[in-house]
Amino acid sequence: MFVTTAVPAPSPLKTNFMKPVTIVLLFVFAFAVPSFSQQDSVQNCYFVKKHHMPSFGANDYLPGKKAFYIYRNCRYDLVLTNKKRMTAKIIDIRNDSLYYTTYINANAAAKDNSPQDTLRLHPSQWRKIRLIGDRTVGIYSGYSLRRSRYVFEKSDSAKAFKRLTKTVYSADSSRSTPYELVPYLTAQGLDLLYEQCGNTYYYQGIGNPACEDTLKKEQRPPVYKKGVWVTPSNANSIKGVAIGLQTMHMEWDPLEVRGVNLNADAFSFMAGIYYLIALPFDNTLINMPDTVDKSEINIRVSGLSLSGGGLVGRMLVKGVSINGGICVAIETRGVVLTGSQNLADEFNGVVVSGLRNKSIRGRGVQVGLLNICKDMKGIQLGLWNVNGKRRLPFINWSF
Repeated sequence: MFVTTAVPAPSPLKTNFMKPVTIVLLFVFAFAVPSFSQQDSVQNCYFVKKHHMPSFGANDYLPGKKAFYIYRNCRYDLVLTNKKRMTAKIIDIRNDSLYYTTYINANAAAKDNSPQDTLRLHPSQWRKIRLIGDRTVGIYSGYSLRRSRYVFEKSDSAKAFKRLTKTVYSADSSRSTPYELVPYLTAQGLDLLYEQCGNTYYYQGIGNPACEDTLKKEQRPPVYKKGVWVTPSNANSIKGVAIGLQTMHMEWDPLEVRGVNLNADAFSFMAGIYYLIALPFDNTLINMPDTVDKSEINIRVSGLSLSGGGLVGRMLVKGVSINGGICVAIETRGVVLTGSQNLADEFNGVVVSGLRNKSIRGRGVQVGLLNICKDMKGIQLGLWNVNGKRRLPFINWSF
């Protein structure tokens, strides 16, 4: 025997009520899903000391005892794990990576329409953040990241500094130029940088561009002098004996000295102090260019040069050069004897210094306490010698 149970039919009232409720729930759910998906839609990255809980100060972009965020639209001086130094402006943080560019353009409007050299770094590649204290003499402090860990977090807001521009008008207001002002992390906190005429400056207000009128200078007839003449002066070429305070043209024009150069080079003494402070740093080959740019040479000294402070500039030095302080040149050919340091991008011959010899390319002999040359064909004699093939004490070679 079968027992049947009557199931009551749905009430018309319930049926009519459920339809609008279902529609409302679907409507709410449809809009709720995008709202949830919009949360945690960006990534931020911060560094914190290992074995510490993250704690952020009021200025959460400053490296210190507490954790700090990496900010978009901020320029950082970095040392990577391979010891390479670089400057990067962070433009985005996504896919567990930091995207950056080295791009700063004087014309901010043109920047929007031009491609940027966008590259990518992982925070594990960051070894140290360099914080400049004095740009005049290049004094830096550093924040090491070796004892810090990086963390990527999802957020509904991106850590970023606002993009700033400053529009500068010409004297007659007939044209204007928008400059991009980029926040820059320094030892004092944040500063602003802008680019004008190919150079980067701290922002203290922007005047009318005063770029060098190279065409006008090219049209100026060169001044030739023979016999004995002084430097700095308006002479572009001196054949004979040059005597003076500094081996240079008084308006930074090209200068050629052929014969004997006898100069005090007093201003070079200040450069020698700066390079003496920087001596323990910047000795890694990876931070050196692979090639030497000789197009910027504007001073040529040929023959015998005797300098008190030393030769410093975009120079080509040929012959015998004896410097009491320092020698900073693009290229040297011959024999260079210097009391402190020889810093020539390229040398051919013999360079001897009391402390350091450093070059990108070298053919010949380096003698000093510290000898560094990236592309070396010759012999290095010193307490420590580094070239592209090996590092050795006392004597090193590469052929």
